[in-house]
Amino acid sequence: MQLTKTDFIHYLNCPKSFWLAKHEPENYPEGEFSVFLQKLIREGYEVERYVRQYFEDQGNHNLDFQKIFQSDDGLFARADGFEITDEGLNILYEVKSSTSVKTDKKHNHIKDACFQKICAERSGTKIHKVYLIHLNGDYVRSGEIEPAALLKIQDITVEVAESEAVTSIEIDQALSQLSANTIDKNGCDCLLKSRANHCDTFAVFNPNIPKPSIYSLPRLSQKKRDQLVGENLYDLNDVDPEYELSDKQSIVLAAVHAGEPQVSQRLISGFLDEYKFPLYFFDYETFASAVPIVDGVSPHKHFPVQYSLHILHNDGSLEHREFLQQEMQLPRNLVDQMEADFGADGSVVSWHASFEKTQNKEMANWFPEKSDFLMDINRRMMDLEDIFKEAYVDARFDGSTSIKKVLPVLCPELGYKDLDVQDGASAMDAWQKMMDTAGKERQKIAKGLLSYCEMDTYAMVAIYKKLASLIK
Repeated sequence: MQLTKTDFIHYLNCPKSFWLAKHEPENYPEGEFSVFLQKLIREGYEVERYVRQYFEDQGNHNLDFQKIFQSDDGLFARADGFEITDEGLNILYEVKSSTSVKTDKKHNHIKDACFQKICAERSGTKIHKVYLIHLNGDYVRSGEIEPAALLKIQDITVEVAESEAVTSIEIDQALSQLSANTIDKNGCDCLLKSRANHCDTFAVFNPNIPKPSIYSLPRLSQKKRDQLVGENLYDLNDVDPEYELSDKQSIVLAAVHAGEPQVSQRLISGFLDEYKFPLYFFDYETFASAVPIVDGVSPHKHFPVQYSLHILHNDGSLEHREFLQQEMQLPRNLVDQMEADFGADGSVVSWHASFEKTQNKEMANWFPEKSDFLMDINRRMMDLEDIFKEAYVDARFDGSTSIKKVLPVLCPELGYKDLDVQDGASAMDAWQKMMDTAGKERQKIAKGLLSYCEMDTYAMVAIYKKLASLIK
């Protein structure tokens, strides 16, 4: 059984999760970490196309993009780029879809490149230089992609050398884990991590962790988490109600001990008193890609491709408007339709409104003549999510304030499970697929996208009405 770079990343994230994926793939639950790795690989291939073009444009045809290294101790690597110079020096290229060299725990490009170098050298090929090729975050597409402007090439030879001793030890540890026939399946290292950093197999190795648990406390510090885990306290019912926590964490703990939501009619009333009719419940869906697909966009830059708008009038009547971008271009016609759909008065209600505000600011830069309209939308915008951070806290939200967590608790009759599109990431994929298809298939995808976005704004209307009923 071989150890690849992807395997090594998996090992660094959680050794036991890595072991299960390699030894018992039939029992491995694909989750967020698996999706994350697949996304990195997919985007890497997307960028590699332009790396090849770049070197061809430079007249350098000596690069091998399929060079394989295999060591006797089980390492396997396919170099993103390998070159033997006229002087006989071996150069290794690592291609990334990011806009900078990442060195954090989740994205450590130096360690990735170091794995490739170690694999090459253990297989008998001395590496003299290591370069990392990544995207230029300042690049703005205008016409055909210009590889020389799109890409940045950075010499990371020194950084790789400094990381090599530690990485070599980690690789040997990963090989040892890989060779083990069995492992202790009671608990994994992710017990000490935040929920966002749990492995895909957290529930497999830690089946007795209840919901809600200490991982449901928002923004719990590492020190507090270490302390609670050290005392074998996972169930919030077992945590002292007077345990020192932040205000927002304490509300969650209080909701658990009370066995009912912590609801402040005063705070809810204070929030909703700021809402002015008619209410425009509004949501964007956006698209972003490593390599920009439309003019005027930079790598990984989001731009809106659709919106849904429910308009609730003071008399209780409800209208729905929507728009779906049908052309591969910046969303000028989307803004034109917004101008027709929005009135000059009334609050604009979004969920996690900072996202919509950011999109409006970006579009104001793209379309200066629309700036006054877009900035007016931002000035009128209210964030419905804020209410669930302090005024209405339910343990069943499991420490989250996302609409997908709040909706089934407040409005269980509504949901996303029957929709073709069920989240923002799949909406991105669906829109790109729609742009590449035609006829009935295109119409089917469009219908799915519109239904998903419509549910987002209708859900906000339903949640708003539920809140309003509490203060009458």
